[in-house]
Amino acid sequence: MPTALLYEQIRRLLQVHVADGMSESSLERLTLLVSGIIGAKSASPARIAKALHSLGLSEAKAESIERRVRRIDNDPQITSGICFHPLARARLLLGRPQELLLVLDPTTQDDRVVMVSAAVWYRGRALPLAWAVWPANTPLAQERFWRRIAALLDEVAPLLPAGVGITWLADRAFGSPAFTDLVVARGWHYLVRVQDQTRCRDRMGRERQVRQLVRERGQRVKLAGQVFKGRSWREGSVLVYWGKRHKRPLCLVSDWRPHWALLALYRRRYSIEASFRDYKSHGWHFEQGQVQALEHLRRLLVGMAIATWVTLSAGSQVAGELLARPSSGRRRTRPYEGKQSLFGLGLERLHEMLSGVSQVELTGQLDHWQAPNWSQQICAYHAQAFLAA
Repeated sequence: MPTALLYEQIRRLLQVHVADGMSESSLERLTLLVSGIIGAKSASPARIAKALHSLGLSEAKAESIERRVRRIDNDPQITSGICFHPLARARLLLGRPQELLLVLDPTTQDDRVVMVSAAVWYRGRALPLAWAVWPANTPLAQERFWRRIAALLDEVAPLLPAGVGITWLADRAFGSPAFTDLVVARGWHYLVRVQDQTRCRDRMGRERQVRQLVRERGQRVKLAGQVFKGRSWREGSVLVYWGKRHKRPLCLVSDWRPHWALLALYRRRYSIEASFRDYKSHGWHFEQGQVQALEHLRRLLVGMAIATWVTLSAGSQVAGELLARPSSGRRRTRPYEGKQSLFGLGLERLHEMLSGVSQVELTGQLDHWQAPNWSQQICAYHAQAFLAA
């Protein structure tokens, strides 16, 4: 049965990577959860149950399967530390990246839950590594908030390969010494967007707000100096770019030397916005998940994270097959495959396996860590052949 083939491949993958001591019953539940999320393209227990029933992975009725899925949310062994982190750590190590870009960003589940997610950039998408969730509309004192962010960074640190350069990308919510000090203390680099009224001081001692470095659209300025006067000065670089179509300047601060390449580097932060779409409207429909208890939601997020890694590794495998095909040398426009993300390519491949159209063996490999996003990569591949022809 094609469905069973994918199910068994996911089970073997988890069996290799989950922490020792996980029971067979919990492994079975986790495999069902991940398979159901992929099959249903949803994190809703009702839709997962319906998909598992239609795929023939259980002979029980859909309502019985739904009760079983909801019991998964109560399994104490389904945690990120037991089920997901060993997988992420192993796959990062096997990928042999020379450097990694990590992205930190918050999102919400409707108006119920806030989630701050730490993810690693990969070819235009962001692979989840760790997350923190708490009820929305609940005031958090600054100290409590940054304590949670510090705990999140500590959760990410053991997952990263030793000796690999790490740079964090973050938006204005983290453009503060409260965050950058946490990053520097752990031996990492940062590139963050800051509020345009943030103070800076150049090497000549001239002090001003970063927005005052440019006066009109089309201008850009970079300097090395100091930033964050209100919380005492920190050594850093400032880049301000006011695009011709932008309402306001883009203001960046980093501990790297000032270089225009940092502007292009910061654009990769938007990969996490694309991945949030994969979690919501384009993939797992996270906001329609019907799970409200935080402990249950944390277990569901484990299944979603594993499903995302499986999907992107399948997409990477499809990308490798496409790049191995000889180009005609006549293409001057973006190919159809370049209009899809790696996530979209991977989800399409997994559903081909579920329907029996494809019966390939998933490698689970994530390579080409230094490649640009997938659309740029496939377009450059065909452009190079066109120019050579």
